[in-house]
Amino acid sequence: MCRRQDVPPDRGWPVRVGERFIAVFAVAGELRAVENECLHVGNPLDDGFVSDGCVTCPWHGWRYDLRTGEHLTMFGRRKGLRTYPIRLEGDTILVDVDDGP
Repeated sequence: MCRRQDVPPDRGWPVRVGERFIAVFAVAGELRAVENECLHVGNPLDDGFVSDGCVTCPWHGWRYDLRTGEHLTMFGRRKGLRTYPIRLEGDTILVDVDDGP
């Protein structure tokens, strides 16, 4: 959970929900939430460069689609980050981490 005004445009904001580390991004007026751990070596993504709806890991340059979580490579798209649904209650951003039944 965080507040809408905490999330800078085209940047991430780190949040922790239980034991999960999540990054919330504001991209072109829309909010996106993905796991905040690059699949390369596990570094956080919340401070990564955002362009065209994708975040680039600030550590080693791996790139992810913030809408789908897919890892973007020169060989195409690969399974990537887990994405999370978001809902707003006033200016509070709530991230749904429910794994379901």
